[in-house]
Amino acid sequence: MSMNDARIKIIPNGPLRVTGVDLCRIGVELNEHERPAAYSEHGSEEHAEAYSLCRCGASANKPFCDGSHKSFDWDPAETARRQPTADRRRTYDGDGFAMTDDKSLCWPAGCCVREHGHAWDLVGTAKSPQQVDQVKGMIQACPSGRLQFHEPAGSASVEPDLSRRIAIIDDGPLYVQGGIPVEGADGEMYETMNRVSLCRCGASKNKPYCDGTHTKIGFRDPQ
Repeated sequence: MSMNDARIKIIPNGPLRVTGVDLCRIGVELNEHERPAAYSEHGSEEHAEAYSLCRCGASANKPFCDGSHKSFDWDPAETARRQPTADRRRTYDGDGFAMTDDKSLCWPAGCCVREHGHAWDLVGTAKSPQQVDQVKGMIQACPSGRLQFHEPAGSASVEPDLSRRIAIIDDGPLYVQGGIPVEGADGEMYETMNRVSLCRCGASKNKPYCDGTHTKIGFRDPQ
């Protein structure tokens, strides 16, 4: 099976069935001020060509499904909006560029905040090429796809060049990279995006997307 066949299928009341996608682990990388700035790879995960990833949060074999969803009381309902993200985006204009924001995709990863301010403020103050590049880097580091960078304003988003893969964020969601199609349990497709984060703790109120609930419930990977 080629990477052209890459797909994530949400199994009704069950796991994420993945075909043709590489799987790795990543962790947050802090800057000198102890602020989240990027992600670094911790290594690849061995897997078959097709494999199932836990979506309920109860598997003892995370990130893989072990069937716990069949006996664990959890809510598999997908409640995320299906309309195009462009319809929900608010625009923040900068000097020759813009940032757009789809708040519905957010989980508080923290890469959009630095010791000297957050992206929403810095968009309006960035003037030099170095300042614009810094804001661009903050926007493109957003693993949920909430933030997008546009240069010039009104043009298509400028996206980082990401390989098609699923990156497991330590004690967090699945960072789906490179435009992998996601099919809902009802057979309908979600909008394919270059960057998006999928829930794997089972408690998000915006499934299949992560909403940050994993931090509130103390979700942890096996040690």
